[in-house]
Amino acid sequence: MDNSINHSVFTSSTLADVMTMLDDDDDFWDEVLLVLLEEGYEEFNSSLYKRACRTRPFSGQQLVQDILFGHPDRGYQHFRMTNIMFEALRDDLIRRGLIQSTKNINVDKQLAIFLHGIGHGVTNRILAETFQHSGETISRHFNNVLRAVMHLKDEYLCTPSNNVGVHPRIRDSSNFHPFKNAIGSVDRTHLPVVVRTSKQPRYRNRKGFTSQNMMAACSFDHQFLFVCTGWEGSAADMRILRWCLESGGFTVPDGKFYLVDSGYANTDKFLAPYRGERYHLSQFDSTSNARRHRSPRDLYNHRHAQLRNAVEKAFGILKKRFKVLRQATPYPYKVQCRIAMACCIIHNFIRRHQGNDKYFNMQMDEFSVDDDGIDDGIDLTHVVGPDESRRGDTLRSAITEQLWNNR
Repeated sequence: MDNSINHSVFTSSTLADVMTMLDDDDDFWDEVLLVLLEEGYEEFNSSLYKRACRTRPFSGQQLVQDILFGHPDRGYQHFRMTNIMFEALRDDLIRRGLIQSTKNINVDKQLAIFLHGIGHGVTNRILAETFQHSGETISRHFNNVLRAVMHLKDEYLCTPSNNVGVHPRIRDSSNFHPFKNAIGSVDRTHLPVVVRTSKQPRYRNRKGFTSQNMMAACSFDHQFLFVCTGWEGSAADMRILRWCLESGGFTVPDGKFYLVDSGYANTDKFLAPYRGERYHLSQFDSTSNARRHRSPRDLYNHRHAQLRNAVEKAFGILKKRFKVLRQATPYPYKVQCRIAMACCIIHNFIRRHQGNDKYFNMQMDEFSVDDDGIDDGIDLTHVVGPDESRRGDTLRSAITEQLWNNR
């Protein structure tokens, strides 16, 4: 390219002279690119090497098929579920008309993109490289599958009806008979999130990182019954619970109750442990002396903790299966909230259709759960009405007496 051509391409005479001098000198290309970037020629820079970007010998579709028809453990490694569960979820979404194949990406790859993303917590760029598609294509199909999974919410996240019976874990153990009207446990967990700098103070929790405070009700067999996402990390537990009851559609059947920790007020619908007494399971199981109950309240707190830890284990399983819930991902905040909800839906889908798998079978001590302590000195009696508080104290006292008399 001679000097006249360079001057016809570049408006800056300086850049034209530089290009003329360095046309045949490959050693100086990096320096030329730096000059171009400083002068604002990003478009020229992006077109210097006009060539295909996704050039891996095997396509994303071949990768997915290789996994689905390969060793069963590979399904866990890539999709956090067995290949059978992958196909069951895919078929359910197709049957409902929620996803369909396109010209270039079939439903297997669409679902694989989504499950790989939430299972490993990787960015859009990594998914693009893994499945050999542009970032725009990956983002579009990721969000399409996310919306499709969210359509399963009403079927796979539903609170018990008024005629719900005694749960087998309580019915089949004399240790828990006084809790016969308990239908599950309620707790919250903090999920790391990415938010704008201006919003970070509201989303910064007591542990110092930005998070959303996700509240969930869980059955004693580790299925989520109700999930609320989107609250900022600094929001108080009782504030979220009150909103869920008044505006979020959370209901408690008449005569039934959930078990909660000391972050909630004690009522006849949400039964809390006694403050000032030991509560954590590790405090009861450390030695033979620790396993002896010191008082009726001590016994009550132990049985309460044994049942309530179902929700802690559910959170542990959820975070173990879906790494996206353990690290902040640069999605829009609403998408981050939907992802958390979708993970709970898929969790229930697996539990309902398969029962136990490698994650449900893991021991409790393999999980890291949020726990701020049993007695943080906060008085919660003012956040509920006196009648609620009185009914809760009466119910708790009656259960405590039954446990002590039946020991």
